[in-house]
Parts: sequence; C-alpha cells; structure tokens
Amino acid sequence: MTCMDTEKSVTVLRDRDGAPQHAVLDWNHYQALLRQAPAHDRGDQVSPEVTRRVADGVSPLRAWREARGFSQAQLALLTGISRAYLTQIETGERAGTIEVMAHLARNLGCRIEDLVRIEGDGFAVKMASAARMPGQLKAFVAAIPQSAWTTRPKPGAFSLVEHVCHLRDIDHGGYRERIERILTLDLPALHDLDGDALAVAGDYQRQDLAAACAAFVDGRGRILERLRGLSTTDRMRKGHMDGVGDMTIDDVVDAMVTHDSEHIDDIAALRDTLQR
Repeated sequence: MTCMDTEKSVTVLRDRDGAPQHAVLDWNHYQALLRQAPAHDRGDQVSPEVTRRVADGVSPLRAWREARGFSQAQLALLTGISRAYLTQIETGERAGTIEVMAHLARNLGCRIEDLVRIEGDGFAVKMASAARMPGQLKAFVAAIPQSAWTTRPKPGAFSLVEHVCHLRDIDHGGYRERIERILTLDLPALHDLDGDALAVAGDYQRQDLAAACAAFVDGRGRILERLRGLSTTDRMRKGHMDGVGDMTIDDVVDAMVTHDSEHIDDIAALRDTLQR
C-alpha cells in the first residue's frame, strides 16, 4: 500500500497497482463532510442488544457478528481471511488492517468505527470475558436437550459433552498449570496438551456432563481468583512453550479467551445443527 496526498487534509491510500483504496482525512474535515451530506437514518442497525453487549465488555466485532447470525467460520470465509485471524481480531490479540476491517464492516452492514473497541484496560477486558464463559456454557447446556448431549454434528467433531469435558481439562491441565508454573518458577517449561488424545483417554462421551460443567465452573473460578490482584510485574513473568516461544501471564489469558471464543462458536453451531 502506498500513500499520495491529494489535498492538505486528505491522504489517499493506493494499492500496488496505483488504484485508490481508502482516504484518510483529519477529524474536523470528516465532521464537515458529515454535516454537508444528506442525513441517513441508520434505523435499528445498532440494536440495543449490540450496544448492551459491547458495554458489558464483549468485542464489538463479535457482538455485531453474532447479531447478524454469522459464525466465525462463515464471516471469515465471506471476508476472505482465516478463522484464526478473525478470532485474534475479536479477542484483541491482533489488530485488523484497514482493508480487513472495511470488508468486515461491509459484510456486517455497519461502520468501521462500530467495530473498534474504545481502548481501556485490556487485561481487565479479557478477565471479564473469561469470567463470562461459565455462564455462557451453562446457558448452552440448558438449551440443548439431554438426549442430544452426545450427538456429534459430523465425524471428528465434538459433541456437547466432549466440548464441556475438553474445556474442563484444558483449563485445569493447561491454563491453570501454566499460570502456576510461571508465577512460581523461573522461565519454566510450559506443556502443550493434545485435546483429541485427552478426549479418547478420558472417554468423554461416557462422562457426566453436569458434573463436568460444574468442575469447569469451579476450575475457572479458581483461575480467575489466582489472577486477580496480580501486579504488572507478576503478569510479565514468563514461561516457555516449544513451538510457541516465551509466554507471559497476559499471553496465557489471551490464549484462554481465544480458546473460549472458538468453542463458544463451535457449540453455537452444534446447537443450531441440532435444532434443524
């Protein structure tokens, strides 16, 4: 992307072939253009539900995506990006480029600025997201009939009971252990977990879903309690994971929230499949 000034307060961003893609202008100029343009009624585009969820700390992109009825996989495909990249944007792990955010906004029928979170304490936002996960999981369990708890939507995919057992075990043997090792040891080795192998070894399909859900809720509460009150210095302590590199406490929390988001999306898709 190259830049060319077209007038004092406007910069045109062009692609490699020189075609104009975006215009960047100062705020006062933008406001003046808005005043001169015909008024456009956005109607109910910004629903009260989106506004409420964003106020509660949910990523604006995720709130808009779910309000429009897109799964992560669907929106990523429509936008031409990977699902992993979309997840990183939603969790704040990575910033979307201007082109990607513009494309997402078009697909969601909103403005780019609607998808941008007002910056605050990023760690607090992620903690709030992690704290919402138990309630979200319990809501899905309540919404899916017990007769369908072991139903897999397709070969190789998790059933509801497998999702819940997986979340329980990854929290306990993954995130909780990594946090403890980082806080109590000097640059400890952090171990990755094979979720598929755990599912087979634990025979998840035969486990008690209600007990697994209760164990996840309890375990997540213990993780959050351990994280509360940590100093910035504590959070910058590091461990090392092969294939990933050094990880701080903040990195572990990022990974946990991203993992939550992926499974919530998968469970929502499972629920929708079962309701058809």
